[in-house]
Amino acid sequence: MANRSSFRKLNATLHAWIGAIVSIFVMAVTVSGMAIAFSAPLMHAETGAFPEQLGASLEPDPDLQEMIAAARTEAGESFLPVGYLGPRAEIATDIPMIYGMSAPPDAGGEVQIVSINPATGEAITSFFLDRTWTHLLIDFHYELLVEETGETVVAILGIILSLLALVGLYLWWPIHRGFWTKAKQLLLKGNWTSKSFSLHSFFGFWGALLIVIWGLTGTYWSKPDWGPSVIKPSTDVLPDAVAKKMEHASCDGTVSINQASQIALAAYPGTRVLEAEFATPWQPYHTIYLAAPGDLDKRDGDRRVWVSASCDNILHKEQVSGLGKVGAVNNTIHSGDIFGPLRQPMILIVGFALLLLSVTGLIIWFKRYFRGKAD
Repeated sequence: MANRSSFRKLNATLHAWIGAIVSIFVMAVTVSGMAIAFSAPLMHAETGAFPEQLGASLEPDPDLQEMIAAARTEAGESFLPVGYLGPRAEIATDIPMIYGMSAPPDAGGEVQIVSINPATGEAITSFFLDRTWTHLLIDFHYELLVEETGETVVAILGIILSLLALVGLYLWWPIHRGFWTKAKQLLLKGNWTSKSFSLHSFFGFWGALLIVIWGLTGTYWSKPDWGPSVIKPSTDVLPDAVAKKMEHASCDGTVSINQASQIALAAYPGTRVLEAEFATPWQPYHTIYLAAPGDLDKRDGDRRVWVSASCDNILHKEQVSGLGKVGAVNNTIHSGDIFGPLRQPMILIVGFALLLLSVTGLIIWFKRYFRGKAD
């Protein structure tokens, strides 16, 4: 019994101190995550690029070449188109867009996005992505503005957050009283410390599973290579052998992006073009992302087709299957897309729970280890 008591005390001490140390990071990442759940309206407020749906929906095979022409007219002839983002893709908006470089990379080009009116095919406006506050917020959430080092910190934070939730659940587990009696108990009487402890206990228990899920999916999102290779979707990477074959293709023809999208749609009937990466001087193939109702990966779709930019008979296709479905659904969970129209409310619920637990945890920690001694 004494050993059990010592073990609980050790866990309580670690839970308190580690939680206090990471709480500021947790709150910062949480607030930024809640904000970017509204990335489309935020970016529209900044740039005017993403108004509400303008009265037309895109066909499964949109005329990408027409959109590229409209983007060049808007952005200028130096604009180098790199890809297409369809409705409900990376940026959760109903407006399609063409993205690219304002000039070649060696000439100091910036990432530029042109939004397209789906009703007319004309450009709405263009903006430089890295100059927007919304994109800065996104970068902060994913990498704390310090690129790979930040990604690593955020990934570790997800693991710590999940462990804190599990240890907290262990500490919460009732020893002498009924489980459901404690689970339903929320007492907001007494001083701030008592109220904080009750709130921390109540919401920590009911939110533990969601916190573990969001923590681990956030870690995988930041560092997918940390996870088992078997759960990584085969759609994520073009095999080296195929890439080399496309690079050394001897055809003299030119495969347009429209032709590539038609080839991809023929390979997977009943799908629609969700995203596309265009062939460029440094990439000798087009990549078409295809989606269908019920896909696990809501952001990128469950199917991908690579088509040579010079040979229309050289292609490679992949579909999410087997344990790769675990990796595919990961981003869908962390982004909240799995909840469909309830995506934003669910992100806000999890976010407010994390903020509440961080603040109440800090109050309890300070009272127990500092204010209590001073008293």
